[in-house]
Amino acid sequence: MYENIKSPEELLKFMSNHINYGFVDEDKKIYDCNNMDEFEEGCKTKWKLSSPKRLIDVGYGHCFDQVELERDWFLNNGYSIKTFYIWFELPYDNEYTTHTYLVYKDKEKYYYFEHSDSSNRGIYEFNSYEEAVRYKKNKHIEYNKRFNVVGEKELKSITIYEYEQPKYGLNFNEFIENILYNGKIIEV
Repeated sequence: MYENIKSPEELLKFMSNHINYGFVDEDKKIYDCNNMDEFEEGCKTKWKLSSPKRLIDVGYGHCFDQVELERDWFLNNGYSIKTFYIWFELPYDNEYTTHTYLVYKDKEKYYYFEHSDSSNRGIYEFNSYEEAVRYKKNKHIEYNKRFNVVGEKELKSITIYEYEQPKYGLNFNEFIENILYNGKIIEV
C-alpha cells in the first residue's frame, strides 16, 4: 500500500506495479499508448491532472500526473524536491515531446527519479540539481532524435522550467500555461 512505502526505491517499485502510462477520463475511458492518435487527442481534450489519490485509484497517469504522486510521497517523507518541465519551446505546433520529472535531495546527493519514461525508469545519482537536469536534458534530446530532426534551431529552443505544485483538475492547456507563467526557467 502507498501509505506503507518507506523509501524512494519502494516508491518506484510500487509505481511499477500499480501505475500504467496513460490516463482515465471522467467517463472512466482509458487512454494509453496502444492507440497513440487517440491518446494524444485525448490528452488535449479529455485529460485532467489527477490528484495522487485519484492516480492510485485509476492506475493510469502520464508524466504530469505521476510527478504529482511522486511530489506527494517525497514531501510527506521529508525530502527536498524540485519538479521540472522540459520542452522544445518553438513558435509553432510541433511533434517534439514534453516531459515532467522530479529530482530530490538525500543527504548531500541529488537523485533524478523517473517512472513514467519507461526507457529511463530508475533512480539516478548526481552531485547537484544542475547535473541531474543536464542529464535529463541530454536524454530528452536523444529520445526526440529517434522520431524527429533535432537541429541547431531545435537545440536552442529547449527550455526547462522548475515549477511548483499545480492545482489538481487542470486541463492540458491550463497545466502548461501554469508552468509557463508561474514556473522559472532553469539554465543548464
